[in-house]
Amino acid sequence: MSAPEVSVVIPCKNRARMLWDCFEGLAAQTLPRDRFEVVLVDNVSSDDLAGLCARARAELGLAVTHERMAEDRGPAPSRNRGVALARAPIIAFTDSDCRPEPGWLAAGLAAFDDPAVALVSGPVLPKPGQPVRVTSKITFVTEAEHPTFPTANAWYRRDLFLRLGGFDTALSFRDPFDRATEGADVDLAWMLIKAGHARRFLPEARVAHEVEDQPLGLWLIEGTRLFILPELVRRHPELRRELLRARLFFHPRGTAKVALAGALLAASVSQPWLLALPAAALVAHAVRRAGGIAPRVVGFHAAKACGDLVREAVVLLALLYGSLRFRCVVL
Repeated sequence: MSAPEVSVVIPCKNRARMLWDCFEGLAAQTLPRDRFEVVLVDNVSSDDLAGLCARARAELGLAVTHERMAEDRGPAPSRNRGVALARAPIIAFTDSDCRPEPGWLAAGLAAFDDPAVALVSGPVLPKPGQPVRVTSKITFVTEAEHPTFPTANAWYRRDLFLRLGGFDTALSFRDPFDRATEGADVDLAWMLIKAGHARRFLPEARVAHEVEDQPLGLWLIEGTRLFILPELVRRHPELRRELLRARLFFHPRGTAKVALAGALLAASVSQPWLLALPAAALVAHAVRRAGGIAPRVVGFHAAKACGDLVREAVVLLALLYGSLRFRCVVL
């Protein structure tokens, strides 16, 4: 049996339904199946992923290697283990909640015909036909090259990946609400770039990402994961130019809104009438977005604006926490 040309490495915990959709996307690739393999690393799932992999071999004809981790330490250690198991010189990373489009593997693999290319990325877009609601998680969308190089759609040369030590597991954290978060993909990509290796962004190498609705509480605190951003900026100051505005602000409009709201609240202690200003601005915003004064629609947009302000405040607090923790200021 000849070695594959590209290994698709996928970390997964549960998500059996989404993973099967990912497998079906891989089975539909224009690249012949004998030219690629799939390496599935199981982060201690309660779903039967071993059985799902066996089904993918039998029904879809995919060459799937499955290994279960002894403990769940997050995606970065699992991806490192997947690369160790991989047999191909090119590694294609995607996630279990993604479905690669049919030309994904062929397009990405062709980019490595240029020996200078070490890193390839492509668009990550919502799965077509899935509704996007107020609390849907769509922060994954990357239509152009993104300076974080997310592993939902990222490719590396295996020898360089191993030479640089793979993904740094020291960048695998739990956020203040005990959710897994990490920045190892950003870190490794910038290590390669600063070492002088070429990269390519391929608009035709597309991956479709599941659109998941979040409970309201999780939607409001989604930004806590950004506490890791100051550490990435500390390690790679180039991100100040590529990711931040004025080399300092991650979301300047949100930061300004939260700062203004905080100032008005503080001032209203002695001048209560100032509370009328944000209330009037909120109503005006809601009426403008509603295109009229229908109470139900205006109320919806007012509630949405309040939710957005809470989310922006969470992002700012997370960045302030990360700035203090990692001694690198990002706002």
